[in-house]
Amino acid sequence: MPPRPLVSVIVPAYQAEDTLGAALTGALTQTYDRVEIVVCNDGSSDATSAIAHAHALGNSSTRHRVVVVDQENRGLAAARNAAIEASSGELVTLCDSDDMLLPSHVGDAVEAFDRRGGGRTFVSSNAWFLSKHGIIPGRRIYTRPAAVPSEHQRMRILEGNIASIFSTFPRAMWEELGGFSSEMRLMEDYDLWARAIFAGWTLTWVERPTACYRLTPGSLSSDSARMAEYDKLLKGRLRERFGESMTPQERDRLDFMLEHDTAAQYIDAAAVELAAGRTAEAARLLGLAARLSPSDRRLRLKALALQRLPVTGRVYARREAQRLSETSR
Repeated sequence: MPPRPLVSVIVPAYQAEDTLGAALTGALTQTYDRVEIVVCNDGSSDATSAIAHAHALGNSSTRHRVVVVDQENRGLAAARNAAIEASSGELVTLCDSDDMLLPSHVGDAVEAFDRRGGGRTFVSSNAWFLSKHGIIPGRRIYTRPAAVPSEHQRMRILEGNIASIFSTFPRAMWEELGGFSSEMRLMEDYDLWARAIFAGWTLTWVERPTACYRLTPGSLSSDSARMAEYDKLLKGRLRERFGESMTPQERDRLDFMLEHDTAAQYIDAAAVELAAGRTAEAARLLGLAARLSPSDRRLRLKALALQRLPVTGRVYARREAQRLSETSR
């Protein structure tokens, strides 16, 4: 039997002194027995580098080794690329410095990869939400089954990200695609997964949560305006790179998206209209959002209900007015 592949856990870290220790503890306690951890300290001015180097020096009695790369601050994509450059694994697993891997994470991902026959496959895993008090009971980043059949993945990845940050992929995929794009200051993971899928790689899912995702106020992923900006950039880059190899249906869908705001922007605008009692305009905006996200059945039904059922519109309006009032306090 051939040896199991070495898996490199990639940890980009910037000003992460409060959370890096927990992230490294999760990586060091993997039940899978062939793991290395590569930390890229991206120009931190706090104790991030010291914490990383302490783990590298102090883990001689553990089964997993820690490698540290120090560089000037160049951003998340560049930090991930630098860590992967310094890694030795055939497979790469991502873990941000404020997140945590549960002990079975790497083993479950490798098992899923093998189950699909390896090759041009990458794996994404579900995760629990993590607060300062610990795991939030029952709160997963994907609450419904996230797996998308391979034949539908190209169309679905145009709607939005269908892979989590807790992904495991062959180093060869990263090399083929040219790594994470430093042009993408946000959504750089979504950008890589979209390029991978259009380049012929297939996503498979581990539905059971095997990691913990910490969403903190003011984090990059909570900045909705900038997310919309980079969503446009991502889709424009995708159109430029893969437009000629897309089907007419894929090109039409992508061009429609590039001509409009994002579904999230229309949903936010609809909420404001609903709170003001303007249900007709809210229905129009939600209808546009539903066309941009055709797989979102709940969104489509809400748009239809607003269009056809005036009573439903009034109920939604009261709810949105109350929600906006609470969030503005």
